Amino acid sequence: MSIPKEPAFDEAEYRRRLQRVQTSMAEKGLDALLLFSPHNVFYLSGMDSENLFDYQCLLVLPDSDPVLIISHFEKACSENSCWLESVRVYGPFEDPINATIDSVREAKLQSGSLGLERRSRGLSVDFYEKLRSGLDGATLSDGFGPVEESRLVKSEAEIAYMRRAAQLTDLGVNAGYEAMAQGVPDCEIGAAIVDAMYRDGGDTVCWGPIVAAGYRSGCAHSTFNGHRLDEGETVFLEVTGEVTRYTAPLMRTAILGEPTSEMRQVEDAVMTALEVILEKARPGAIPSDVAGAARSALDPILRDYVFHYNFGYPVGIGYPPSWIEELDYFIRDGNVRPLEAGMLFHLPMSIRKYGEHAVNLSHTILVGEERTTPITNSPARLHRVL
Repeated sequence: MSIPKEPAFDEAEYRRRLQRVQTSMAEKGLDALLLFSPHNVFYLSGMDSENLFDYQCLLVLPDSDPVLIISHFEKACSENSCWLESVRVYGPFEDPINATIDSVREAKLQSGSLGLERRSRGLSVDFYEKLRSGLDGATLSDGFGPVEESRLVKSEAEIAYMRRAAQLTDLGVNAGYEAMAQGVPDCEIGAAIVDAMYRDGGDTVCWGPIVAAGYRSGCAHSTFNGHRLDEGETVFLEVTGEVTRYTAPLMRTAILGEPTSEMRQVEDAVMTALEVILEKARPGAIPSDVAGAARSALDPILRDYVFHYNFGYPVGIGYPPSWIEELDYFIRDGNVRPLEAGMLFHLPMSIRKYGEHAVNLSHTILVGEERTTPITNSPARLHRVL
């Protein structure tokens, strides 16, 4: 039985990406790039696997198609998902670093300037030293930029996947709301969310869902642990649907009963901050200015609450353990590079009363040519569970 060829995008899409990256490499004086993270490898090659622990490398060349270097155990996944012809397989008793060195030499780049991906899981000092000694004529440098710059602005095909992921996210949030009642274990809410998204055709999610009830909603990065919901508690949800590795995360908060006046005040501030970002995050706007305007909306309530001061982070490709894209571009103080149409961000307005409750609301937004809009549709307000 043959394995079908099913890359996430058509070849023309990959070639457009590759051309942008190769142009950026030339501008930065790089003769090749060595990529290792599943995000960047997937972006340029289509290679997709649940194996995030064995070594893989994509050697990006200046004027020809990249070379994918993978374990023999991943050959079937590459045949299914990768559009490239050049796939080098290393065996169970072979050193993958040597396979990488041989690929560089065969491309006659052993005396060139090689950019190494900056953030690569599981690549040790030993790896670096072995690569350097095997390519002692090459210059090894920071390869951050060419791929990450390309990934910041999404194509129409990527946005289509993210819109579908957003539909699943909204479906999961609504299922979570419906599962809430006094005495219900928080884990049942998580189960309802996942069940709804997966039954509607969603892919395996890269993280979550997060369900944090009661005092745990006021503890950042907490999730369900069997706690039974009680009257007056806030229940924090953080959820994403996922389609072909593309995500659209969302934060929502419910309350069992009536919110306090303090909670209402925080809700108003958070909703205003989201509206300010949607209004100001236009092409050409400076992210630090957008963040400053949103912070002004939150300032009246922040004295008594915990907040991380990150008003937006890029989202798109999601692999465990996070849906945050590591592209070094945020809507926060200090970022003065203008926004561009086609960028997508999650706006994590995560406001917590330390160890007590939370009012966490967000959107995933698309910066458009004319206006910026959410692609998630669940109302960004406290949801009352009666």
